[in-house]
Amino acid sequence: MAAEDLEVLLVERDLAIARVEANTSAGIRKDLSALEMAILDVLKSVDPSEPTRRGDQFNRVTKVGAEIQVLTRGFYRNLNARFGTLQAGLIADESARVVAMSQESGLDMRRTVSQKAARQMVDQRRVLIDGAPARAHWNRQERHMVENVTTTLRRQVVADASLTQMVRSLRGEQALGFSNGMMRTYERFAKTTSMTGIQAATNISRFETYQANSDTVKMVQAINPLDSKTSPICQARAGRVWSMGDGRPLGHGVERFPGPPPWHLGCRTTILPLGRRDTPVRGQTFGGLLDSMPENRQKAMLGPGKFELWRNGDISMSDMIDQSGRPLTLNQLRERST
Repeated sequence: MAAEDLEVLLVERDLAIARVEANTSAGIRKDLSALEMAILDVLKSVDPSEPTRRGDQFNRVTKVGAEIQVLTRGFYRNLNARFGTLQAGLIADESARVVAMSQESGLDMRRTVSQKAARQMVDQRRVLIDGAPARAHWNRQERHMVENVTTTLRRQVVADASLTQMVRSLRGEQALGFSNGMMRTYERFAKTTSMTGIQAATNISRFETYQANSDTVKMVQAINPLDSKTSPICQARAGRVWSMGDGRPLGHGVERFPGPPPWHLGCRTTILPLGRRDTPVRGQTFGGLLDSMPENRQKAMLGPGKFELWRNGDISMSDMIDQSGRPLTLNQLRERST
């Protein structure tokens, strides 16, 4: 087996998955924008600034909070369900794809993770983001949003703010394109959660598939060519190899296998399977991997626009990896893989 060949295939696959991340993040951002408008409608309807007595104003803020809680609970319950379905589908798809890529590279893996097993991984909360399932992160954002809105409105009441000022305190300044609005915080939270959650599904799928084929896969190696801003923990683990059977370190330190990535929020490290006779890869940068490819694969990976910028030296590493301008649904990713 040429482990380097499989490394390239995994990186190509990861860049395609980054496009799914971009599509998912864009969809959540659009839904959050609709939620923001619904919250502002509630605020305008209840209008805590209208009463003259401070106690009545606070009571109206409480009413706003109660109505917003209903809105946010419905929003995040729906998001939980949709994201869990996405993770389960990606786990099953990725298992089949990594088996196909391994066979193409000469590593004879055959067993895959079933749709049922993939769904169980999500339902049993085994797909973790920074130690917790996506559901816990979405629920935390829901609670934080309600508390943040009501706290902000109480401060506005104390400051004798008008309804217009209250609206501005939530939505932000029009002159700034509403970039300082409260919902921008939740857009950033959602982007990080969805991106890392998709990475978690991808990596647990690969690891479970390697485990299911442990008669063939004897070692795993950490690789992170797509990490343009590699964290200290991923820098330390880059290129490390562990035994597939018992997780013992091979050729380095004393750290046992820490479990599949992501190892932090925003992590892009993945794990490469190695057979008994395979030599660990050197761990190339993304630029190095691109240099090793023929032009048609470079164009397919980057897209025509970024390919020209990269060839002319006019694009940074982070811009090359960023796939926000090339969103891809899970179904479209499936079609690319057939």
